[in-house]
Amino acid sequence: MLLLTGVLLVFISNIILGIFVLINNPRNISNRYFALMCIGLSSWSIFNYLADFNLDNSLLWSRLSFLAIVLSLAFLLMFLNNFPIRVIKTKLVELLTLIMAIIIGIVSLLPNFITGVEIKNQVSNVKTGDLYNLFLVYFVAAIVISMVIIIFSFKRSSKKDRPRVVFLISGILIMTVLASITNLILPLITGNNYYAKFGSLFTLFFVALTAYAIIKHSLFDIRAVVVRSFAYIFSIMTIAIVYAFIAFGVLGRFIFSSGNVQVPLQQQFANTILAVALAFSFQPIRRFFERVSNRIFYRDRYDAQAVIDDIGRAMASEIKINLLCNKVASEIMNKLNISAADIVVLQKNELIYFTKNIKAKLNENEIKDIYELGNRTIYIDDTNSSSKIKLMRSLNISLSVPLRTKNSFLGYLILTEKQSGSTYNSQDIKTIKIISNELSVALENAKAFMEIQNFNETLQDRINKATKSLQKANAQLKELDEAKDEFISMASHQLRTPLTTVKGYVSMLDEGDFGKLTNEQKQSVDLALDGSNRMARLIDDLLNVSRMEAGKFYIEPTKVDLIKLVQEELNLLQTMAKSKKVSLSAKLHINKLHALNLDENKTRQVVMNLIDNAIHYSEPPKGGGRVEVSLAEKESEVIFKVIDNGIGVPKDQQSKLFTKMFRARNAKEIRPDGTGLGLFLVKRVVEDQGGRLIFESKPGKGSVFGFAMPIHNKIKIDNTAKRNLNKGSSK
Repeated sequence: MLLLTGVLLVFISNIILGIFVLINNPRNISNRYFALMCIGLSSWSIFNYLADFNLDNSLLWSRLSFLAIVLSLAFLLMFLNNFPIRVIKTKLVELLTLIMAIIIGIVSLLPNFITGVEIKNQVSNVKTGDLYNLFLVYFVAAIVISMVIIIFSFKRSSKKDRPRVVFLISGILIMTVLASITNLILPLITGNNYYAKFGSLFTLFFVALTAYAIIKHSLFDIRAVVVRSFAYIFSIMTIAIVYAFIAFGVLGRFIFSSGNVQVPLQQQFANTILAVALAFSFQPIRRFFERVSNRIFYRDRYDAQAVIDDIGRAMASEIKINLLCNKVASEIMNKLNISAADIVVLQKNELIYFTKNIKAKLNENEIKDIYELGNRTIYIDDTNSSSKIKLMRSLNISLSVPLRTKNSFLGYLILTEKQSGSTYNSQDIKTIKIISNELSVALENAKAFMEIQNFNETLQDRINKATKSLQKANAQLKELDEAKDEFISMASHQLRTPLTTVKGYVSMLDEGDFGKLTNEQKQSVDLALDGSNRMARLIDDLLNVSRMEAGKFYIEPTKVDLIKLVQEELNLLQTMAKSKKVSLSAKLHINKLHALNLDENKTRQVVMNLIDNAIHYSEPPKGGGRVEVSLAEKESEVIFKVIDNGIGVPKDQQSKLFTKMFRARNAKEIRPDGTGLGLFLVKRVVEDQGGRLIFESKPGKGSVFGFAMPIHNKIKIDNTAKRNLNKGSSK
């Protein structure tokens, strides 16, 4: 019974192992040969058992047993030639091996291979014929060739593959050596096949070591299934052994021993109780072996969803590329138990950032090599020997995952081997792909942030440079402006002295101090006097503007009769109006006006500038140019207006009209020699005296300029400007 249990365990374990490996990757040739070898070993274990326990057909089972050995050896040879790398690359060798196995298999079924079976003590001893020697030659040749392939395969395999190769080959060698001893060598030496029935049990070494290589080193990438199978198989085996020992060894032999064939009622009851007890004990036993298998084989186990969530939070916490890459690479290494992980970020095949965990520095050629990995996930498996795999081996990379989004290619996530030495299984690949997809989005956002940051830094740098340039230019302009103001002030003072002399003598001529003038002389003198007055007003404007810039302009208020002031300015400008063919009239609607606190000289300049501008810019239409000056007191204000029918001011330039040195386009055409200072001065004087400007204009239809001055106006007193002016005068 114990032998049958062992044989069944061998049969089931080999079948399950072969099916798992085949289902995992049916396209892989090494997986196929491994599965066929496992089926051959399972068949051999059954046929070998039946040869001793089904004696009526012992000859048939013996022949089938040798056929199973022949085919198992052939599939073993072809599997070893393809795992972990292909040793003999020509396919002709495998074809010849298969043909030879078929020939020897057919020979094993012929009468001259096993001529008969002799039954001694319930053991079948085969009688071999002449053809049996062919089998011996085939067997020895297969073993020798397998050993040679194993040596070459081990030398060519990588450090990561060698542990898997060692465990797998060790299992095969132990099985082959022990089975050869029991089923071939001892029968030849002793002439007795008694030990041959135990030969198939040695395949358990092969199954156990192969399962360990699968679990420990991810052989064939079926770890999850094998670990669970390990727990269940050993649970069942434990129950079977315990049950068989107790039921048939202890109870049957010592307690319920009887010569009768029928099992007594007491033994049936005891077997029933024992079966129930074992049934209840199955789950604890299974859980025990699950804990043992997880503790031994699943040291690098992880919760995929928890890992993805943790790394996702790490991605969300960083926006800078260097911090993001370093943090994610560190999380991947810690969570997935990977020796080293790097993130390579590219921009149009140019390296932007590299985390430097695998290698401290990449040279230019290595960077170009990484580009050759392409845009699909590549990992080093057992049989792949493409140029990209060779490249990955040279760079110590076990897994390469491209980082890309719908819009762009961002770089690579490259990983070395796992700390446990096992290869990447399907769960690892799936988890890493999910992480790489999230990382690609995070990197795209980080790159966008970096571009914005770089743009801002570049823009800020340009702004700083432009600001410095502008500050330098502004300083130079201030110096030039100060020099200009100083020159204007000096020139104005220098011009004013001779002009006063000229104006004085022209006035004396006009008044007849040097004798009565003729009409022609009188007209010429009037023109000279008018020009002198205009020159004096221009000099006053220049002096006042210069004082404004120098902080020396201030209001000196006195009681002023505005009616008298306006009338005097009108009288002075009549001559110029006549020369321009402009009708100059006044409407003074008040007999007596409140005296106002004003700076008389500066207010006179305001009145004169407004009337002078109206005369010059009144193009005579049909009926001639007209300028009307009005002065009225309304409510609590004195309103002064100058109304003309001239060119007006374009609407798009009206907002700049009262700024320094500004002149409208049409004004420049009419009066090219204007300065653009008059209205600027008007605005400053009116506002400093507490008044407000009046301005209306329609292009081509004339304008209204003036001011409204409160009767109780509040004058802006600037004592600092007065002190500055006094200091300048004293120098």
